[in-house]
Amino acid sequence: MADSKDKGKNGGFFQRLLDNFFKNSDPEQEKRRVMKIIAKELSKTKYKFYKHGTDEVLPAFAKTFFTIYKTVSPGRIYFQANTNPKIYQRMVLNFMMTEKHLDLVDQLSEESILSEAKSMPLNQLKIQVKEKSETLFTYFDATMINRIDTLYSQLMLFKAFCEYDYFFMLKKFDSSLQEGNFSITPQFEAITGRYIVDDLKDFLSIAYSLTEYDNWNDLFALLKKLKDIEPVAKGTWNRLMNRVQDMQSSRVFEMMLQLIQQNPAYFTKPAKSQEHITEKYIDSIRQEAEKTLSRIQIEQKSSKIDSLVNSIFGTTSIARMKYYTEEQSGIFERRNIGSLSFQQPMNYMKAFQLDYVKKDVRELADLILVRGKWSTTTLSTPMSEAYHQMLELSNKIVEFDETLAESGAISNKLKALLARCDRDKEAVNIIRTLLKDINSSARDILVAGTQDIISFARNLKLVLEDYAKPHPELVINWKELEHYADYNIKETAVAVYKKLHLFVTLMQGFLANSEI
Repeated sequence: MADSKDKGKNGGFFQRLLDNFFKNSDPEQEKRRVMKIIAKELSKTKYKFYKHGTDEVLPAFAKTFFTIYKTVSPGRIYFQANTNPKIYQRMVLNFMMTEKHLDLVDQLSEESILSEAKSMPLNQLKIQVKEKSETLFTYFDATMINRIDTLYSQLMLFKAFCEYDYFFMLKKFDSSLQEGNFSITPQFEAITGRYIVDDLKDFLSIAYSLTEYDNWNDLFALLKKLKDIEPVAKGTWNRLMNRVQDMQSSRVFEMMLQLIQQNPAYFTKPAKSQEHITEKYIDSIRQEAEKTLSRIQIEQKSSKIDSLVNSIFGTTSIARMKYYTEEQSGIFERRNIGSLSFQQPMNYMKAFQLDYVKKDVRELADLILVRGKWSTTTLSTPMSEAYHQMLELSNKIVEFDETLAESGAISNKLKALLARCDRDKEAVNIIRTLLKDINSSARDILVAGTQDIISFARNLKLVLEDYAKPHPELVINWKELEHYADYNIKETAVAVYKKLHLFVTLMQGFLANSEI
């Protein structure tokens, strides 16, 4: 491989030359002097590729590139019809990973996790996914990550080197040259330097990146596994890399380009050589697993919600809110600004108040609280207060909903801000703040309403227990109430309690992060 000392020596010489060039009071004169020095240095190299006096690139240059073309041409079979980088990333990763770890990758796929979810509780599935992830990710230590990234980088550079359009450049030296035909010896002629400038620059950006690597064992093992043959014998490849690195150290190509372009400051910038695919791959596995688990959780929650809603209302098709709705929320969600976060539970809360609290609950509460004779009024107070708070809740929900009416101040402000949000970031921030305040108000109503239902249900349970006693201690006229009611008090109270319990469970699902 290249001698770093020679690189440093040559680099230092030309750097000093350029420093003097820029300090000179007559740049054009100094430029001519520098160009002569570059031409002299080029003539001293063993590579007779260019004649400065006539600005000709010589046949020896073409012969060298024809040899490279012939050597790497078989490598093209590995890359035919495959243009997607992800295909090569998978090749490298599959080659470097053990069967055990490839199996873990499969077990962490969306299909596998969804299949496991059919027969395993979600919490247990989460633990299992975490354990498998940790086992897999432990395999990717710093050494393995570097090895995988290096192999992929080498593969992509090898691909670029093999697929470089040697034929296009060489045909300029011999118009009768046939692509891929190495049985006929070409008859190369000298050509004007400017015809190969862009071709040479493209070649050097690839070739000089290759010389950064000393060990190609993993690449050739991968290539042999893919096709069961080596496109280029390893020894031949190493000799070719030594040749490329020797030409790089001599700076023959840079000096040619400096002279052809009349630009002594020109230098070759290698292409990016080290790719980083492993950490992205690890993250993609983690993200896919987390996304799948989240999807399962959402689907299970949605299924549970639908089941609870159907048990409570006898249907899942419920629409009671006028303005704080799913439709209005979509206006903000489509612009990725925010949402009306609690529109679904608010809809259910209003429906529960109208369809159940003001009917079945009221009928039972009026019987127990109004006609019932309590041993002391103090004992009835908690249940009475919770009941009246429940009755007032529907009015609070209506008032809240009306604040978002189309002709209201908040609605008009949101419309005006929405019209500006595509071009005004501050408008977006204001909308998000308004939505946050609106949702906070909705949550407060839901939390307070759920607390009142819980309080009423707890007291109803105490009343049921009292009803079952031989000598009631809370309500002392159960016999009278039984005579007055045209329904079975116990059965009705149990049914109401169960319905309240179901609704509280429903609300708790929506308000999991709120105190109730």
